[in-house]
Amino acid sequence: MSAPANNPSLIVGIDLGTTHTVVAWAERDAEPGAIRVFSIPQLVTATEVEARPLLPSLLYAPLPGEAPADPFGDAPFAIGEHARRRGGEVPGRLIASAKSWLCHPTVDRTAPILPWGAPEDAASLPRVSPLDASARLLAHVRRTWDDAFPDRPLAAQEVVLTVPASFDQVARELTVEAARSAGLSARLLEEPQAAFYDFMRLAGAEGLDALLARSGGDATVLVCDVGGGTTDLSLIRVARAAEGRPVEVSRVAVGHHLLLGGDNMDLALAHLCEPRLVGGTGEKLDPARFGQLVLACRAAKERLLDGGASASGVASANSVASAGSRDAPAPPDEAPVTVLSHGARLVGGALTTRLGREEVEGIVLDGFFPEAPRDARPQRGRSGLVAFGLPYERDAAITRHVAWFFARHAPEARGPTALLLNGGVFRARRVAERLAQVIERWGGPRLDVLPHADPDLAVARGAVAYGLALAGRGVRIEGGAARGYYVGLEPPAGGGPRPAVCVVPRGAKEGSVHAAAGRTFALAVGRPVRFDLFASDDARADRAGDLVPLEEDRFEALPPVAVAFDAGDAARAAAGKQAEVRVQIEGELTAIGTLDLACVEVGVPAPRRFRLAFQLREDGRGARAAEGGAPEGGAPERAQARPPAAATLGGRRLEEAREAIERVFGKGRPDVAPREVKNLVRELERVLSERATWTTETARALFDTLAPSARSRRRSADHERVFWSLAGYCLRPGFGDAGDPARVAAIAPLFAERLAFPQEARSWQQFWIAWRRIAGGLDEPLQVAIRDLADPFLAPAEQRLKKPKGVKPEALDDLLELCASLERVPAGRRSELGAWILERTWTDRDARLWAAIGRIGARVPAYASVHHVVSPAAAERWLDHLMREKWQELPSAAPAAVQLARRTGDRARDVSDRIRGEVERRLVKAGAPEAWVRAVREVVAVEEAERAAFFGEGLPVGLRLVSE
Repeated sequence: MSAPANNPSLIVGIDLGTTHTVVAWAERDAEPGAIRVFSIPQLVTATEVEARPLLPSLLYAPLPGEAPADPFGDAPFAIGEHARRRGGEVPGRLIASAKSWLCHPTVDRTAPILPWGAPEDAASLPRVSPLDASARLLAHVRRTWDDAFPDRPLAAQEVVLTVPASFDQVARELTVEAARSAGLSARLLEEPQAAFYDFMRLAGAEGLDALLARSGGDATVLVCDVGGGTTDLSLIRVARAAEGRPVEVSRVAVGHHLLLGGDNMDLALAHLCEPRLVGGTGEKLDPARFGQLVLACRAAKERLLDGGASASGVASANSVASAGSRDAPAPPDEAPVTVLSHGARLVGGALTTRLGREEVEGIVLDGFFPEAPRDARPQRGRSGLVAFGLPYERDAAITRHVAWFFARHAPEARGPTALLLNGGVFRARRVAERLAQVIERWGGPRLDVLPHADPDLAVARGAVAYGLALAGRGVRIEGGAARGYYVGLEPPAGGGPRPAVCVVPRGAKEGSVHAAAGRTFALAVGRPVRFDLFASDDARADRAGDLVPLEEDRFEALPPVAVAFDAGDAARAAAGKQAEVRVQIEGELTAIGTLDLACVEVGVPAPRRFRLAFQLREDGRGARAAEGGAPEGGAPERAQARPPAAATLGGRRLEEAREAIERVFGKGRPDVAPREVKNLVRELERVLSERATWTTETARALFDTLAPSARSRRRSADHERVFWSLAGYCLRPGFGDAGDPARVAAIAPLFAERLAFPQEARSWQQFWIAWRRIAGGLDEPLQVAIRDLADPFLAPAEQRLKKPKGVKPEALDDLLELCASLERVPAGRRSELGAWILERTWTDRDARLWAAIGRIGARVPAYASVHHVVSPAAAERWLDHLMREKWQELPSAAPAAVQLARRTGDRARDVSDRIRGEVERRLVKAGAPEAWVRAVREVVAVEEAERAAFFGEGLPVGLRLVSE
């Protein structure tokens, strides 16, 4: 990556938006009024290039044989206006909303999962991760900039990249990583702040004075930024300053992350149009064509609400007309909505309807901006809308979210004194007026609606104004960290709320290091440790080092930090002892807008610094609460207390259990009788109590004692069988403890060694069961390797798969259950396995076969990223056969049907309404639990017990499958 120059000559602002990407810039020594917009060269047809202020944030994968020009090195994708147009014509080949995917917690955001819902057999279709899609857009910006300014390459300038204020730390880190991948070093800025910087730039000192005069000298400004993918809310205070400065501006609060914006409006319009297009047959468009419909509805909405101002993707870089301008052309009364054919019949196979302006305004106004009193609260529940794989906000009423946000952060005020609107939706005068009217009815002071010029360009220009303010040219918005950050501690032995220590207080300034003063912690080194992190935007003033209870309504769980620190003491390491060092926790909001945490050693002449890094990639803890949702009230699941400390065994009894393992598997001892080997598990239960009561800590401690002696399993068939029985049980489900990735990595090579006593059927059984138990911790390559070994023994004979030499596995039913549990195997191969098992059900009535099919075809995975789910078409084929079975004779039939037909709200995963209705009726007839019927009828959260059942037995005590 090119390093920025020590003295960059330009400040460049980049708004990497959900819908469009915009770039603005200015000389570093310029005044705020000199900011210009960079028109980004892009393909507008397959052969024509044009520079436009708005670059659609879309990637289109051309069809085989399609050969658009590639003047910018974007292959295998086309980026920009041509991508937008072709994506609306060719289904299933457009990547949209990459920014929204960056903050999606239930997928691996670094895996090639886009375009979402693409067919499994689309081998020629290139796929990318949300991270890579964002990086490609930024790389296009960089290449076109460098062509335009060869003497001022973008990497050498001061780049400010905007993000939603509500982006969590992982999404921010991923945004920074995308910039790095594109060769850029960027500072992050919250988008509502950028919009206000642009307002201050246009208003100037006189405009700010006028605002204060109208507000009595102290203005509370509510910034409402409704973009394509998110709604961003911020409160900004403007007040008379002390001597030497005209005004003081500070950001008071930011809202929660709301995946709610223009995309939701487009979806609502698409659902309105879909029945018209299919002729009232009750059928639905497939995911690819529905994606076309959404794009067509977006274009119609822009024409009908904007009056054509931005539908073409062209906007004047210097226009200042605000929403409702009387000079804007009147919008049409209606607009066509067309979905083209899958094939070459682009006319004869097209479906067309029309949208009227009044019905579009009705849906947008009544559905997204309804009346909402000041005490209104968003509807909360266990599930929200999932569309194209994205978990949108359950309550689409933006006005209720605005009311709740203001009441939380300004409880003493009836309403704000001023309102700044940003986002393309507010180009529609009636929409802007509706939100202002709703707020005015709260009974607060007279609302001052601030002018918002060019909402498509304001954020990028405001990013440049921010850079100029940092250089001393303009008023800077103060405020620091919008949230406070906390590290969770162990729950009290006697029960009660789990405590946490504040490490970065709310309002912390950029670049200021905060230490948890007066708090010294014992940090384990030489083994993996885990830190549970939480954030709170509560207005209370906690300081670094304060201990606070993790109250459910105040804290939001962040992705944990898991890391192993070097003990730094070879003698201790050789002795196998785990070292501890005394540390203080330090936190810093970095200058680029990310969070930096570290443990710093205390009481030594040369203290070591142990940096903590967020986990940005899937690491095996994919098991989580169902899409859509936090529990009622939005309580963070990790904020709840762990099981009582009494459930964790230790001390003498644990040492006695370890000695029993070492006696059997340690250095060879002649006095260990064969019966002692066979009875090892029974002996451990005598010492520790029954296995089902072992805590996670106990189970992992036993595994850590056993694993170093893995070679000893080859001493006898009993050693081998007991080793795999105990190893799999103690490490199940392969994730959940900070050290599990290292444990899985240590045991993974043993799979290739298979068995030393392959003639023993019971050893094969325990071997397969062990790998099934820890499947959730196995990465995709190892899971594929297991399938490569297993497939020749599971496939029908006519497949003629070559069996590996020297391998004659036993216990094939247990091998089948293992393979059915491998959720990270590519969906196509999992569908193939399901087809093989289905063929067996024609002659074999074993209930385990349908249980395996249910696992393979589950609509909601137990631990893997949702992009591994097999296609709805495959699930429907299996359900068609299952519906013909006699369920009273198959105890696995109803549970399998629920897994295959469960409703997620994601069109790319859900089976058809017709089939789901048939399953629902069959479940009712069979007397299935009401919870099962509801799971098929509507989107509900997957219960913890359902996920635990996937692993075939109870989880270790103290281990819960929770939302990451």
